[in-house]
Amino acid sequence: MSQIDLFLDIPSQETNILSNNQKQALKQIKLPKVVKFLLADKFDDKFLVVSDQVWTIYYSGKTERLKFSTFEEDITTLLKFFLISFIQKNTPSGLANKFYSFIFLIKFLQERKYLFNYESLKAFLIEIADQTEYEGCYSHIKFLLRLLIIENFPGFEIEDDFELGIIPRPKAFNSHFFYQEYEDVIDYPTTTMIQQGFAKLNAQLKNHSEQIDNKTLLNASILGLIYASGLRPVQLAKLAAEDIRLDTTREIDQFNRYSILIPYAKQGRFRHEKIAVKLPEEIAEVILTYIKRFQLTTESKLFEMGENSARFCSNAINTQLFDFASPDYQQAVLAGEMIQEKYSFSDFRHHVGYSLAMAGSSAEEIAYILGHSSVVTARYYIFSTPELAQIRAQALGRNSLYQQMIAMMLTGRLTHKKDWSQKKIVGNIGDKIHHSIGGCSYQDKCLFQPVRNCYGCIYFHPFIDGEHIQVLNSVQNEIKELIKLSDGIGVSRNPLIRIHESTKFEIESVIARCKMYKESSCEDQRI
Repeated sequence: MSQIDLFLDIPSQETNILSNNQKQALKQIKLPKVVKFLLADKFDDKFLVVSDQVWTIYYSGKTERLKFSTFEEDITTLLKFFLISFIQKNTPSGLANKFYSFIFLIKFLQERKYLFNYESLKAFLIEIADQTEYEGCYSHIKFLLRLLIIENFPGFEIEDDFELGIIPRPKAFNSHFFYQEYEDVIDYPTTTMIQQGFAKLNAQLKNHSEQIDNKTLLNASILGLIYASGLRPVQLAKLAAEDIRLDTTREIDQFNRYSILIPYAKQGRFRHEKIAVKLPEEIAEVILTYIKRFQLTTESKLFEMGENSARFCSNAINTQLFDFASPDYQQAVLAGEMIQEKYSFSDFRHHVGYSLAMAGSSAEEIAYILGHSSVVTARYYIFSTPELAQIRAQALGRNSLYQQMIAMMLTGRLTHKKDWSQKKIVGNIGDKIHHSIGGCSYQDKCLFQPVRNCYGCIYFHPFIDGEHIQVLNSVQNEIKELIKLSDGIGVSRNPLIRIHESTKFEIESVIARCKMYKESSCEDQRI
């Protein structure tokens, strides 16, 4: 949708579409004073002042002016919250289109005398789904709708998240196949942050378990189960302590294998037996500590989630994700400089299905792990995964998720070579030995391969003047050889390509951090 303002009148001051509860909720929203454009190029604007009545933004070779003075205060807050959330998730490029999509929505609600709630926005999406000129508007308002659901905004319930996938979509989106169009929103920074969080939590449990409070154990247990197996809240509510099982143990090194017995979320005419799914050791250890701390018997209900299990789960996973986030990110959110990024349990469920499909799992395997009664939905995950050409494009440098890498810091603090006196990283990738890249603060013996696994580790402290470009080149060469091999043997979904893509992403993240640090240091020196 472009230039909607040519035919669309700005809504009047009095919209009368918000309830008193919604107006009160908007007063509680804390917008950041300044929004920084972390991926801005040299000639782009670097920030905007949120309180300005006119936002003038020059970005990607285009100037956009967004005027807020014609709106009443509540609508302005809602609109700015929508736009800021979009900027943090993407970039400010094309922000005017989102602005005008919102105006179009308000105009629609005014003319129909609808209130601002889930059903009204759903009706709006259904009406414009068949009109090709509103394809952009559809995606913008769908983003707003999902945002309001996750934020628990009055008039929007977390249970509504289940319906988002079946709302009719524009024909260009292949509207009958939601999963075929699905793009995984649980990106590399998020998965790395979760993995690091559980690794750190396990280390604390082994050494100082008493320092971990009960709320953290509960939230981490719920997040771990949803992250690892894509459980729905209704399934979590059915779990008993005995459903977490120790399958095997190795006496030499105390290596354990765990599984979880998952109940079906939907019961048909027949009673299905619970299905057993492997549970990562780091997550299982946290849950077992939780069971011991709360003194649960084998027959005890695993989680007491009150009257609304969906809302309870949503609060638990987002609280724990925030606790796992880097101190820089936490401080920015608490200081009102950023809006907290939130996820729904549906996002994690789709992530599990998508990841299984990317790893080459069959429809039957995906349906088994997700607890589907048929393979229909599982096949959609397989159809939605990109073929080798698309994976190759990401792996070789055109990764759309690169935009978000600044938001979450994946490693320890940056430092200079001369200032680091502890253990330094040395290792090889292929036939090249890499050193002078950073230090390691991990006290015990590390079981992972140095260099390759360091760039996504919280104990890795990158050297600001380190040779990270050389490491990136080595990984890039490995990717090229891997793609050549995959072409030769006809493996279109080689999971190793995706693993190498993740490693490349982490190295690029460190390079970008070091570049930002150097640029900010130069600016400080000029001042």
